[in-house]
Amino acid sequence: MSGTAWDLFAARHWERTPVVLPAPGGPHTVDADRAYTTMVEAARPFRAGTRFQALPDVRFHVEDGRIRAPGDLLPGPRDTTAERYAERLDERMAGRGRLLVVEQGLMLDPPLWARVRSLVTPLWERVGCPVLPLVAELVLGEGIVESHGSPHSPLIWVLRGSLTATPRATGPALDAGAGDLLHWPADRPHTLTFGPRTMALRLLMPRDPRLATAAVTDVVAGLVHARRGQDRVPYLTYPPDGPTPPDVPELASTAELVREVTATPPLGRLLSALWARRVSAAGLEPAPDARPPVRLSPDDRLRPASAVVRMPLDDGQTWLWAVDGHAFSLRGTLGERVLGRLRQGDTPTVRDLCAVAGPGHDEAVVALLEKLYTLRGVDVDIDMSVAGDVDVDERESGA
Repeated sequence: MSGTAWDLFAARHWERTPVVLPAPGGPHTVDADRAYTTMVEAARPFRAGTRFQALPDVRFHVEDGRIRAPGDLLPGPRDTTAERYAERLDERMAGRGRLLVVEQGLMLDPPLWARVRSLVTPLWERVGCPVLPLVAELVLGEGIVESHGSPHSPLIWVLRGSLTATPRATGPALDAGAGDLLHWPADRPHTLTFGPRTMALRLLMPRDPRLATAAVTDVVAGLVHARRGQDRVPYLTYPPDGPTPPDVPELASTAELVREVTATPPLGRLLSALWARRVSAAGLEPAPDARPPVRLSPDDRLRPASAVVRMPLDDGQTWLWAVDGHAFSLRGTLGERVLGRLRQGDTPTVRDLCAVAGPGHDEAVVALLEKLYTLRGVDVDIDMSVAGDVDVDERESGA
């Protein structure tokens, strides 16, 4: 989908009308084989039993509900392709409908995560970045119908197979095939019917304001817990003595801590930092782990990779930098000068970047560049014309 097509989608369809359009970037914009490999990796620990409050989360549905402990119904090492996995399930389940859902599996594959981020960034540039994180799901199934009426707006890239979205009230059904993008506005109940051998990437944008309340509540709870420490909740006399309700000091002290943390600047700064991280990730959270640290040499050539989101903090001298869903703080203007040099379009050496900062700052510049490398804000440029038979530097293999 070109920039003009994104303009039309944002103006005519986003949060307004259900629509099926050609997928941005063409029919193979998301590698279906790579997506399947990620699903297999996410499913590996779940084959041994159900895991709770773990991400990625893996769910297996059939027509009459969810199988809580699907075991070897999940893909394993012998299911080397999605087709082989489907054939095995055909024999095992005798044609029953099924759906495998992997929530937040993108975090396991940094290149796949980055690819999906590049897909949605043009949309956010037109409509604004979501305040809350997206729910990213890789789904694989067939012969099953899902009901939807949740307060989320879905964007669905059909990687293989077909989907049919049918409103529960009036209106036509929409058919989406491989290479299509399906959008359905929030709060419009509908069903999704999965055709044979269907794989899709589904991004769910939260729209219910109660979800924002829950997100802030989680942050406040973390601040309260940090202040309170590890004190245990006490027991009170039972049954209560006296005609009046008993004093509950633990709850009263917790309420006071809530009042304190919500009335102080740290809460606002923390929420701003979370927002900067979210913008740098285009809403795709959790982000992949940082790369292992690296030692840069003066002759290493660097090129910018993921965008850096910069936000000033309260004192005006310190900036919050966010890259790929991770954040750190930096004082002064040194970082701005280095970043400006990186954005000039060539591949400067570490020595060149140190020169931009001026004498006496080499150590700080190198530390910043190594930090940016671990967060995928810069990559080391490999000159393949002189690499010969030497193995490609491991620093570039971590994506």
